[in-house]
Amino acid sequence: MAKSIIQAQTDKLNRECFLCRLETTAELPHDNLDKHHFMHGTANRKLAEHWGLWGYLCKKHHTVGPEAVHNNREKDIFLQQVAQGRFERLHGHDKWMEIFGKNYLIM
Repeated sequence: MAKSIIQAQTDKLNRECFLCRLETTAELPHDNLDKHHFMHGTANRKLAEHWGLWGYLCKKHHTVGPEAVHNNREKDIFLQQVAQGRFERLHGHDKWMEIFGKNYLIM
């Protein structure tokens, strides 16, 4: 498993939901977070793990309710765009297209 390039990780006690952090400036350590692969599907999940395209989400933003990325296509696409943007800053657009074959930034 590669270190996340999406979200800085300090230690287990200081982890926070990636989307909660975007919505507030309050202190957000959570104790019940799920690891979410920003690129998903069988092959892409493995690639996301390899390239560090993952972060932590709380239940509200991961699987429970209308704001959860598993229930909200717009939030899902947003996270894919975040992943592509971070990846391309490190490795470039051509490498992204070579590996993932889809440009999420034009969606």
